Amino acid sequence: MDSSDALEIDTLTRALDVHSLRILVAIDQEGSISAAARSLGFSQPTITQHVQRLEARLGAQLVARTARAASLTPVGALLAQHAPRIDASLTAAATELARVLGRRAGAVRFAAEIASVAHVVAPTMARLNGQIPGIEVTVHECADASEALDMVRGGRADVAVTLAVASAGRRPTPRRTGMRSTFLFAEEVVAVTAADLDAPGGRVDARALSSLPWIRGRGTCSDVVAASIDRTPRGDDLVVSRPDAAIALAAHGVGTAFVAESDLVGVSLPAGLRALGIAPSFTRRMSAATLVEAASIPAVATALRTLATHRRIPAEVEAILDARRRSESHRARFRTAALTPEESPIMSIPSPARLAKAGAVAAAGALLLAACSGPAPESNAGPDSGADIDHISVALPGSLSSLYVGQEAGILNYYIASIAQEGLVSVDAQGRTQPGLAESWEQTDEVTYVYELRDDAVFHDGTPVTADDVVFSLEQARDETSSPGLAYYLSNVDMIEKTGDSEVTITLTEPDAAFAANMSTGGAAFITSKAFWEDHDGKVGTPDALLLGSGPYKVTEFAPDSHVTFERVDTWWGELPKVKQITVNFIADESTRLLAAQSGDVDVAFNVPLAQSQQWEGLDTMRVDYVNDLSYVGLYFNTSIAPFDDPKVRQAFAHAVDRDAYVERLLRGHGEAATSIMTPESLGNVYGADEAREALAGIPQWDFDLDAAKAALAESSVADGFEAELLTPNTGPQLGTAAQALAQNLAEVGITLNVREVPIEEWLASLDASSDHGVGLMWYFSTLGDPAEVPSYLLGAGNPSAYDNPEIVDLLAQAGAESDPAARVDLLIQAETLQAEDAVNVPLWWGQSATAFADDLGLNDYSSFAFISSWPTQLYRMGQ
Repeated sequence: MDSSDALEIDTLTRALDVHSLRILVAIDQEGSISAAARSLGFSQPTITQHVQRLEARLGAQLVARTARAASLTPVGALLAQHAPRIDASLTAAATELARVLGRRAGAVRFAAEIASVAHVVAPTMARLNGQIPGIEVTVHECADASEALDMVRGGRADVAVTLAVASAGRRPTPRRTGMRSTFLFAEEVVAVTAADLDAPGGRVDARALSSLPWIRGRGTCSDVVAASIDRTPRGDDLVVSRPDAAIALAAHGVGTAFVAESDLVGVSLPAGLRALGIAPSFTRRMSAATLVEAASIPAVATALRTLATHRRIPAEVEAILDARRRSESHRARFRTAALTPEESPIMSIPSPARLAKAGAVAAAGALLLAACSGPAPESNAGPDSGADIDHISVALPGSLSSLYVGQEAGILNYYIASIAQEGLVSVDAQGRTQPGLAESWEQTDEVTYVYELRDDAVFHDGTPVTADDVVFSLEQARDETSSPGLAYYLSNVDMIEKTGDSEVTITLTEPDAAFAANMSTGGAAFITSKAFWEDHDGKVGTPDALLLGSGPYKVTEFAPDSHVTFERVDTWWGELPKVKQITVNFIADESTRLLAAQSGDVDVAFNVPLAQSQQWEGLDTMRVDYVNDLSYVGLYFNTSIAPFDDPKVRQAFAHAVDRDAYVERLLRGHGEAATSIMTPESLGNVYGADEAREALAGIPQWDFDLDAAKAALAESSVADGFEAELLTPNTGPQLGTAAQALAQNLAEVGITLNVREVPIEEWLASLDASSDHGVGLMWYFSTLGDPAEVPSYLLGAGNPSAYDNPEIVDLLAQAGAESDPAARVDLLIQAETLQAEDAVNVPLWWGQSATAFADDLGLNDYSSFAFISSWPTQLYRMGQ
């Protein structure tokens, strides 16, 4: 560009202003200057003069006028097209400026399809009002997705909430220029019918209903299902505009209706009317869209995150419930609590300079892998002095809004709740099941477990732990409303009974080899007092109700998003621990946590980020210990989305993965190149460490080989290459760096992989098999290290890859029922071998976690399982 061109562009830029652009948009939408003036709240002469001045500055006509109407000229239309994005960028800048100046402000305008307002938008609006005091939230009800999206494109709304029904084998939704789409969740379409027909497993082929009358219309999903089976409308079909009307008509036997799960919530189906899943399945997908520029406006960003955390109310459709429970419970392992007010997006949106720096770091992902440094020294904890410890301060890299794991089930919640609460059993440093509240137990047959409670266990309020309390606590844990984070792990339980004064018997519906360990605080058993729960109407784990347990420490204070304090009790049945008081401070920001350690205010820090580990290791007052943390990181492919339904495409990706570089350079050696979904530690009941690695290495591997990747792509359905997007969570920067390195390798193959870091809430939502993303990164933390836990999630019912291999499903079922540990592991290896041959999941690494301890503080038996039982009992002050 020469100097004269630059001068001309600068002159035109100075001639524009956002108010003029808004006027052009209003004229385009309203069709006349007078109507535009009314919509903007100005007089017609004022608007006319404004347009004339802009035309004079630009030297071009912008509006073509007639006696009764006005329309934009091509030049005016061009400016109007850019207006919403310019407006959004200026709004983002003004909001950031208001934050810097201390003026809290925010507004979000929703444009939503009718079906999303009650179930999704309304509760989101309520939560936003609670999160950001003074925020202005409005909603415009739209007839369809096009209207909602047009409102966002035209600058009349910030977020469009839309619905779309899709079947298996779809292609990803085309991305709209200048817009960013966020997948929220999907729900199945179900058939509501009074027809008498065979429905194995609670599912029916829609073709079996095609000869019967259907209830169609905007309030149903029937037309999409009809199109998939080439069913044309019939004369005896009925047309409605509301789902409740369709269900009512179906109840009277006049036709079959196809509606979404949420349409059945709270509906009691009369006798003879069934809600059946469809085979193959259809899903109604909920998404949110905004302009790219608007996504950085703090209030809009908060709205998107809040939408992504929306929890669906499950409909009682048995064909769907099991997969739904499985998915929700596994995703609960990742959940983090709400941000503190100080960390809310209104306060923490980075400056443009920080954003530029973040972009530079992401773009240099592959270069970071080239900077290799050796691993840090291992633990050098000394012997126990035997002295009591008055107080320790623990830095938690996150924030808790509830102490009850059933309501908030992230991995950090397990670490904290296990300080005060106990399960029927506990887990030792080797992952073996040990006595807890039950001093003994036995499995009397394949499905029956009998627990004998110890007679010296008491709650922190002095009342004894009874069999009634245990039964009540476990019943609450398997209730999906009381304990959505735990319910799945007890979904196989048939009965929980008091069978003696100190005896509890649990009967399963079918054999489950993993069940015994689930009765610990690493699983689903957090025993509390029935009287305490009922006195607080189930609202436990709050500042007013705290937690009541029977462990060695009681909760004395809880300030959500700030801290929780524990004090040692002398009523615990075990040996008195050495630490008298514990304060756990919630410090989500990594730099703030490091500063606290440098100031001597931290005795234990969980999950030290590997990017900062050298700085932590350099502190004179602390040491950093590393341990394999039962975590798995790997690629997965959604086999229902083209072109990832093509095995050759998946193979091309698999050959472009450089596992060794990730571990050696990105993780600084604190991890291990993975050869399977299962971790070596999960095989500990069968194999030693070396034997486990040897067994897992026998699973087929896709070696790093870019020539082989190119060859695989050349044989695929997209031989000329293609473009895809991969999301990474903002809580795992190492995943983003690895993804950038992969993108660089894929670029050499002919594939463009766009890596985008998103809030963890959006990343969690994207794990659903109905999302738009054909390739994703899985980051899973197991608590109990059961070998079947991660494979059952990634390969079983409702898996994120939409992968259906009946042979694998059968092997997983056999493994679940197999009581012999060696035979069980063999079945799981067979299942992993089949999926590896299909290249559905590509393992990257097994992770390590870093924990920082004060240099005079020791922890007995530091291992992968150290923090899922009452870990403070293992702390000691080191001697000289």
